[in-house]
Amino acid sequence: MAQSQDENRQDGGDSRYLDIIPLAQTSSAPRPPYNSVSTPIELLREPAVNRRNRWRTSQLLIFGFALMILIGTLLLKLPIASVQPGDITWDEAFFTATSAITVTGLVVLNTANDFTFFGQVVILILLQVGGVGFVSFSILLFRLIGRRVTLNERFLIRQTVGVQETGSAVQLAVFVLAITLTLEAIGAFLLWLRWRTLLPDDEALWYAIFHAISSYCNAGFDLFSGTGHGVLFGFGADPYTLAVMGMLIILGSFGLAIHYDIGTYFRDRSLSLNTRMTLSLTLALTVVGLIVILLDRKLYQEILTHLSFGEQFVVSFFTIISARTAGLTILPIEDLSQSTQFILMVWMFIGGAPASMAGGVSSSTLGVLLIAVIATAKGRSAAVGFGRTLPSETIAKAVAIMTVSTMLVALITLIIVFLHDVEIFMVGFEVVSAFSNTGYSLGLTADLSVLERMLIAFTMFWGRLGPLTIVVALAENAQPALVGYPEEPVILG
Repeated sequence: MAQSQDENRQDGGDSRYLDIIPLAQTSSAPRPPYNSVSTPIELLREPAVNRRNRWRTSQLLIFGFALMILIGTLLLKLPIASVQPGDITWDEAFFTATSAITVTGLVVLNTANDFTFFGQVVILILLQVGGVGFVSFSILLFRLIGRRVTLNERFLIRQTVGVQETGSAVQLAVFVLAITLTLEAIGAFLLWLRWRTLLPDDEALWYAIFHAISSYCNAGFDLFSGTGHGVLFGFGADPYTLAVMGMLIILGSFGLAIHYDIGTYFRDRSLSLNTRMTLSLTLALTVVGLIVILLDRKLYQEILTHLSFGEQFVVSFFTIISARTAGLTILPIEDLSQSTQFILMVWMFIGGAPASMAGGVSSSTLGVLLIAVIATAKGRSAAVGFGRTLPSETIAKAVAIMTVSTMLVALITLIIVFLHDVEIFMVGFEVVSAFSNTGYSLGLTADLSVLERMLIAFTMFWGRLGPLTIVVALAENAQPALVGYPEEPVILG
């Protein structure tokens, strides 16, 4: 208990928070540094926390992001943010700020042509805060101004980064920012080395910084679309450039927990169920998606005819990697065959790992459901995968996330189709891209009305916070059942 007190004092807390730390955490038995189940958190039992405190945690997530969107909207509406002062409307500024803070990348304006350097910097800051998490920045700000970090706030930051340890929230926030900035700096330096061969050093440096952060945060914003530079400034098929950006996308889509797990593998010789499931699904989805896109005759007979086979393969590989998480576009998505567009849409909906820069329902949610389905098909009473049994509450959370997410996408798609006479597949693609915070587009978003854009903006906001908020709410409100009811089967199928 003395150790917990020391750690609490490092966070600026006081002794009134110590009584609700679970007794199990004082055990001398080793604890894993993060959650090994499919959700980004492990349930913390806090019987002393009242309903108001439970709701306060979810409120912090929702209103914190909403406040950042408001600030971003006001900054982007300033005359110095646009190339033509006064040309950017309030709804365009709001949509762009929402897309940036939710690291989506769907745009109604051209980032390179319509925004000044100041406006581009604002967008870059928004997607950096949205990617890393405003909670981490808030924790550091609280310490700088001398404000105490409560248990709810420490609990929240561990949920958002997928870490379970009860150590200092400030140290955790610093660690998250340090890892993020280090990887982004390395990526920016590698891109700068390549791009400075065709661009002036200062211009190449700014482009490298912007796209390194956009890649790692899985944001999808770029500064080359609609410009005279060509795709990636002429490096749209360059294996070196696409390898650097692709690696940043993958690292950002894994999250801190998996980084830590892989980093300690050679010492511990073990990986958590969460990491093994994520790595397996990432490999499987990449291979299957690559096979589908390689079979797209239209892509190779009409679009990529000017590239060699090696360059065609690299472009296809990068596209399928970017589809699940980032949405950095180097191919005209609207010109691809519908089979490729469909696989991109499904891959976007799945997304990356939980508690990472990626959106979607998460690969872990898909993995849990697959394991549960296989167990049911084999007549097993327990869902077992990779030598581990999944708790029933984990399966229930996965079902909740998948069900609510599917219903949201279907509802928003239906409303927009009702309001806008357009092909339902195009609408569904844009909505899934918004929900998964990916940013791939068939060119529909810019043609939508203000109301329809607001629906897309809401979908981006929900996609960034919805699954995590559901898990937070379920975890915080979990209580032991005081009354039991008899079981009764329901006819299915």
